Amino acid sequence: MEIEENSNDTSFIDMKRTAIDSSGHLGFFYDACRDCLVEQHNMNHQEESYKTHKTVKGEIKYGNDDKPQNLLRLLSIDEHLILSILLRLTPSTGKASLIDYSHLSNEYTRLFCYSYIDRIQKLPDTIIDIERLMNSPIFSTAATHIITGIEWGHDLVVFLQLPADHHVATQIDNVLNKLLSSLLYENNISSLTQYEESLLENIVHTKVYTNSSELNNLNKVRDVCQYIKENINNISVYPIKYILRPIKYFYPQYNGECVKFTLLSRELNGYIEDYVLQLIIQMKQLEKTIVEDMPKFLCEHLKQQQNNIQIQWLNLKEKIRKEFERLSNLVIQIRNGQAGNLIIEQIFNNNEQMMMNNNVNDLMKNLKNLEEKENFIRYLIQQNFQYLNITEYNINQTDNEKSIQHKLVQNDQHHRILCSNDCLNKDNSEKLHNIICDLVEEAKNNSNIHLIYADFSDCSFQLSSMMVLSSIKDIYEDITHQPPLTTTIETSPSSFTQPEVPILPSSDTDISSVTLAVTSMAIDDTINILLLGETGVGKSTFINAFANYLTFNTLEEAEIGQRVVLIPVSFMITIGDNFEEHIVKFGDIDDLKNEDFNHPGQSVTQHCKSYIFNLNDSDRRKLRIIDTPGFGDTRGIEQDDRNMEHILEYLSNFTHLNAICFLFKPNESKLNIYYRLCFTRLFSLLHQNNVNNVIFCFTNSRSTFYTPGDSGPILKRMLTSLSISGVPFNKKNTFCFDSESFRYLVALQNGIQFSDLDKQEYVMSWIKSVIDAKRLIQYICKELTDRCIQ
Repeated sequence: MEIEENSNDTSFIDMKRTAIDSSGHLGFFYDACRDCLVEQHNMNHQEESYKTHKTVKGEIKYGNDDKPQNLLRLLSIDEHLILSILLRLTPSTGKASLIDYSHLSNEYTRLFCYSYIDRIQKLPDTIIDIERLMNSPIFSTAATHIITGIEWGHDLVVFLQLPADHHVATQIDNVLNKLLSSLLYENNISSLTQYEESLLENIVHTKVYTNSSELNNLNKVRDVCQYIKENINNISVYPIKYILRPIKYFYPQYNGECVKFTLLSRELNGYIEDYVLQLIIQMKQLEKTIVEDMPKFLCEHLKQQQNNIQIQWLNLKEKIRKEFERLSNLVIQIRNGQAGNLIIEQIFNNNEQMMMNNNVNDLMKNLKNLEEKENFIRYLIQQNFQYLNITEYNINQTDNEKSIQHKLVQNDQHHRILCSNDCLNKDNSEKLHNIICDLVEEAKNNSNIHLIYADFSDCSFQLSSMMVLSSIKDIYEDITHQPPLTTTIETSPSSFTQPEVPILPSSDTDISSVTLAVTSMAIDDTINILLLGETGVGKSTFINAFANYLTFNTLEEAEIGQRVVLIPVSFMITIGDNFEEHIVKFGDIDDLKNEDFNHPGQSVTQHCKSYIFNLNDSDRRKLRIIDTPGFGDTRGIEQDDRNMEHILEYLSNFTHLNAICFLFKPNESKLNIYYRLCFTRLFSLLHQNNVNNVIFCFTNSRSTFYTPGDSGPILKRMLTSLSISGVPFNKKNTFCFDSESFRYLVALQNGIQFSDLDKQEYVMSWIKSVIDAKRLIQYICKELTDRCIQ
């Protein structure tokens, strides 16, 4: 029965197998390719030999956290049989059913192992004696071996999951070792103290794995030990191990398909085992979450997501079933000699493995996202938000903010609707938290407000940023409760005479030596704001619009009232289905010397000019906005330097500044290099204590739902890079407007007609701009009047 060295062919070698199926007897046929019993052969049992072999063994095995663990390996089961169990080639009964345990093992897992061998049964050793026992010749069978020996007795494994407390687990281990010792070496089970009994009560989970029906129903390790000790001679015995001899030994002339049996190489067997075990463990984790945890979620909100995961789960199970079937067939072919002992690369395709892993990881990720979504919805409900899934509101990629608002906002209700999706929430968690806190605080102060979270995650409409929608009725009531501010205009400060031409220092002046110093004049109560921005950002239009926002609470009031003209403006507007272009004008363009509309790219505002607003407060204070030439003039950086020098020279006529306001457009992809230089130079002149006097305004922000849009992150990065630190940029000192509503007003004055739908959009735009205009005034009056830049 010798074979070639280094060969895995075992066609003439006896081998032992743990008796997973305990129904076998001597002479039974065994298929080692699948590790299972097959059709049985009649045999005369009178010449069987028995040998008494009373042996007791026991051990406690410890789990670990290092890697996914095959618990069958801890039981010293043959590695080839383990692979058959994992691939379901043989039924998992008795100890082998440990593979079906639904939870993962860890460092607090214990296997309490015990085996008792009562006798060993064998067939005669000689062929002549065995032939006399055979009643009939063999014709055809799937068997590779015949059972020639059996170890009879009983064995068991008690699976124990200890509490995740190292100190308590150590004490329980001491009690378990005490029980095992008395089970193996003493006549009776040692008595346990009351404290030891209480320690065993801390065991989280107990499960007995055995083929003995008497022991299967016990659920405490002490009861198992006690029963074995008291009934050692009465417990039914069954085959524990089979001794298998190749069928070719008995029938040398037989050449059936399975007569040859070849073991897989240790490396290949181990690789397949690890791969299959990993999939089994991952499937256990997924099944636990889907079967046990997912039903606890709020089905009314996440029903579609749960259905999608169920479909994904069924598809994954089918793919893994087919993968196991492929590997099972391959293992059988190698074992019965139909395929050579292939190398790993021939069995596993890296791309296919990667796809399988991706499928598993995708489902795990979706489950995690679903759980996080569930927790987020619970949090919203705790904060008194109503949750809406936008898929139920017929909103798609053809919609825009206007149509979305029309579908979601009911004008007869006081609503605040936070619109967002999972991606925006994940990328802007801090912003989301701040918005929710602001809305909750607002609702606390106004019991009529109803908070809603509109979820766009599964909607075809792609939100570019978070937005908060309000009912027109609610916004209208908010702003009409406040009286409009009256506005009077002084084109120059009363304290000095504004020059007709710019006051420009010589071109070789070093502006780094210029500081925002004051004259000897006493500080008055006027609130002075310096307005800065890039050429073309719309400072002049913003000042005009700002004056009208402070004068008229609504667009309807502005249409019938006397509009405020501070700076003449001229611009082109496109309307209608055929995109007709119209030039519209506001004020007397020809009579204005400070604005140049004839040189595109150059700053329209040629030099600094002041505009004064009378605030309707008890102190009768005034607000002065100082308009300036724009940065990034097409005439080059030298012109920007001249403009900066002129601005600083102009400011020297004032006793103080309350704020420096930077005007931006939202969604800028980058900041103009000249603008960045001027920005940096101006900040270099400020003292660290003056950074809190900076405010930021964004015009044309309707397209970004009244947020800074893409300009926000760019601006943040630039502020971080400045030599002066701590410049605030948050909602408190940031204000968003939409000059399009003012342009609409100007266009109406020029006789241009708009649809009712367009008008509705501009009505809301005007209201939102009025709200932030008044918020800006309140912020300056409350926060900046006592913090002057001198």
